[in-house]
Amino acid sequence: MKSLWKDSEANGKGLLELLVYRSRLIGSEPKLCVWGGGNTSSKTAETDHLGKSIRVLRIKGSGSDLKSCQPKDFSPLKLEEVLPSIQKSAMTDEAMVDYLGCCLVDPKAPRPSIEALLHAFLSYQAIDHTHADAILSLTNTSRPRQICEEVYGDELIFVPYVKPGFDLAKTLAAQALRHPDAKGAVLEKHGLITWGEDSKTSYSRTIEMVSRAERYIQKKAEKKKAFGGRKVELLSPRLREIFIERFMPEFRKVLSKNKPVILHFNDSATVLEFVSSKDVSVVSQQGPATPDHMLRTKRIPCVLEIQGDFLRTKPALPAGRQSFKRQLEAYALAHERYYQKFAKPGMFMLDPYPVVILIPGVGMVSSGKDLDSALVVAEVYEHSISVMRAASFVDRYVSLPPREAFEIEYWPLELYKLSLAPAEKELARKIAVVTGACGGIGQAVARRLAAAGAQVVVTDTNPAKVRLLESQINTEFKAKKALGIPMDVTREESVQLAFGQILRRLGGLDIVVSNAGVATVAAVEHLSLAEWEKNLAVNATGHFIVSREALRLMKNQGKGGNFIFMVTKNVLAPGAEFGAYSASKAACAQLARIVAIEGAPFGIRSNMINPDGVFKDSGLWAKIKKDRAKTFGISEAGLEEHYRKRNLLQVRVEPEDIAENVLFLASHRSSKTTGAILPVDGGLREAFPR
Repeated sequence: MKSLWKDSEANGKGLLELLVYRSRLIGSEPKLCVWGGGNTSSKTAETDHLGKSIRVLRIKGSGSDLKSCQPKDFSPLKLEEVLPSIQKSAMTDEAMVDYLGCCLVDPKAPRPSIEALLHAFLSYQAIDHTHADAILSLTNTSRPRQICEEVYGDELIFVPYVKPGFDLAKTLAAQALRHPDAKGAVLEKHGLITWGEDSKTSYSRTIEMVSRAERYIQKKAEKKKAFGGRKVELLSPRLREIFIERFMPEFRKVLSKNKPVILHFNDSATVLEFVSSKDVSVVSQQGPATPDHMLRTKRIPCVLEIQGDFLRTKPALPAGRQSFKRQLEAYALAHERYYQKFAKPGMFMLDPYPVVILIPGVGMVSSGKDLDSALVVAEVYEHSISVMRAASFVDRYVSLPPREAFEIEYWPLELYKLSLAPAEKELARKIAVVTGACGGIGQAVARRLAAAGAQVVVTDTNPAKVRLLESQINTEFKAKKALGIPMDVTREESVQLAFGQILRRLGGLDIVVSNAGVATVAAVEHLSLAEWEKNLAVNATGHFIVSREALRLMKNQGKGGNFIFMVTKNVLAPGAEFGAYSASKAACAQLARIVAIEGAPFGIRSNMINPDGVFKDSGLWAKIKKDRAKTFGISEAGLEEHYRKRNLLQVRVEPEDIAENVLFLASHRSSKTTGAILPVDGGLREAFPR
């Protein structure tokens, strides 16, 4: 492992700035820590509200990520108030959290890390705690002390496993006093601690110790096969895609029994080597690499058994779904037994279904409340695989026993954090696809659904515009709320490929906003066949292809669904020289009604929105504005005002108005409405639904 420290960047920085600098260096190296994991601290002199100089421990706050941390993410604790707690003989986690809260310089600062006392009780100015894969590969073995002494001698203290918190802090502090020349400590099944009198020293020791572990593992790995070698042949990339597209709806249906989840498929080389190996069924059931891994991935994954050919014979498809359902349900029952064996009064059982599914020959499926969560689970479990792999070269992989694992998985502090979580948003855990997303209405709808908590797939024909919209929404919400997939609704293959991506990257679909549309201005006698067919292709056939694929997916998923078709006022009140547009949209409206009729037995709703004269950011109007003004015999500049004045409320209809109504139809608030038309046109009496 190479040091990323540059004196030219560090020189001139204050202690807090150096703390942020080294924290980001650590966080930027995937082999050192997982998302949200690891802790760094520095002891500084600061001035309190009375103008008095005090000693302060700045430590990473709970919930922040080292890679992107900022000064505000480091909790300031008054050392003179924290240090007396070392005299206590015991302290519960709850008492420790309350105690540290009283020691904050700023009561509004983030909650200090659970390991704040560990950093405080050590006298060193700079301290780094990482969950480096290579270090865990030494400590998660059957003889961790002997291996660590072989690698580090007496340069690092070895601490047998102690649950994080007060007891670990006191244990390490006592060891550090007895070994004043040590450069740090190895915590069994928990990672590496390094320290020094300045940030550069602590960081450099982290790099040094991890590099030594990597070299040791590399030597031990010579001529050895990982996980006993391959047992199951890998499916080709396309067959892996087909497998996931066929069975992901079943996975999501079962895993969403208590709360809906977002799923993500991963078939990286690391994952494929593990899931297809001889030892996967044994090694994977040992448990995760650290308590931090446990909190993300649960104690163990579900390893599916595949019996029969579920890919090449369609009659075998139902049998495959039933087989996988039974295995996932069996996992949940096993977790219930595990919970009942170790649970204490006042606890509540977490969702018993797996968050990691390993599929031999295919890959890994991870789940979460949103895409970010599912990706973090996948990232953390890949780290666990790397640790298991290297540990098997060194010795054999060993994790926490079930009782100790339960204490972490059902840690009262973590359960308390769950109880404090804010209420989820209206469309949380829902997956929505918006066609024609790069137009004015499409963009507004995508943003509104994302703001309401949905995971939004934005589709359109222009790949560059799709990527830009995806980036803009994700930047706006500071999360992966949008997934951009280019799609041409008029091409069956394009739609099927896009839906395959949605399944692999998100796991399913709940809401379809069928919005893509085009318009041609021409009297029937002057309308070309090509323009007529173009309008039908986008405004009718395109909606059909998308609806068909979505209906198939939703029925397999068994969770209901919701369609919102963007129709038009012209369906009810057509206008001159708008024949191709009006007729094709009328076909779309009839399709929406058929979807409502056929979808109802499966809990699938279908409704329509009739907008009129939505000019803002509209690519459609940009193309036809001149011709439409000519139809009305007015200037192009006056067309928007003409549309405003002709409605009863004398208002401009904006994309955001459409988006609000889409949200209503997509939400539970309209749960007993299907087959309806909702006008958003300012009121046009000739277009009143009848």
